[in-house]
Amino acid sequence: MNNINLQIFGSKVFIHFLNELNLEYNVYSADAVAPNNENSIVKIIFAENLQLKELKKHLSENIPTIFLLINKDYLIKNKIKLSPFHVSLILPVEFFSFREILNILLTKYSFFKKSKIIVNGYEIDSNQRTIIKNKVKTKLTEKEIELVLTLNANNGLGKSLLLKQIWNRSSELDSHAFETHLHRLRKKINKFFKDDQFILEKNSQYYLTK
Repeated sequence: MNNINLQIFGSKVFIHFLNELNLEYNVYSADAVAPNNENSIVKIIFAENLQLKELKKHLSENIPTIFLLINKDYLIKNKIKLSPFHVSLILPVEFFSFREILNILLTKYSFFKKSKIIVNGYEIDSNQRTIIKNKVKTKLTEKEIELVLTLNANNGLGKSLLLKQIWNRSSELDSHAFETHLHRLRKKINKFFKDDQFILEKNSQYYLTK
C-alpha cells in the first residue's frame, strides 16, 4: 500500500484525520494537484457534501473511487450507478475495513489495466473474459472475474465484504447474488478443469486455494 495518493472531496476534517494517523498514504485536498500517476490515485468522496452535478462528473471518470454516504438510499434516490472501480460505504466506517476495501479496489483496477493475471496457475484475461489452464479455456462473467480477483487481492473474506465490494449491496438483502455466482463459478471450474477446491470456505471466510 505504499505510494498511494488519496484525493479527498467534501471533507477537510477527514484530511486532517488521515494526516494525524501518520499512515503510508499521501493525502490531498480536492483543490490540490495529486502526482500524475493514475495507477496510485484513489478519490475519496463524501457524496452528500457535493452538488449532484459535480458528483456525476466524478462518476464519469475511470478512476478508483470510494463514495462515503450517510444515507444508504442516496445513490438509488438519485439514480446513480457505480462502475466496477467505484464502491460506496455507509458512514461510520471501521478503518480496518476501509483499508481492506482500498487495497482490493486498487488491485482490481491494476488488473483490468493490465488485462491478464495469473491466479494459482490459471491465466485470467479481463478483456476476453476467459480463464485458461493447461490449454483448456472457458468464459467467465464480469462478476465471476471480480470475485476471483477480489479473493486474490485479499484472501479470506466474508460474504458481507464480498457483496459490498463486488455488488455494492448489503448481505441481508442480497446474499443470494453472491451464493448464486459462487455456485456457478465453482461448477464451471470443476467442469472444465476438474478442480473442486478452487474456492473454499472456512469459518464463514472464503479463500482461493494456494
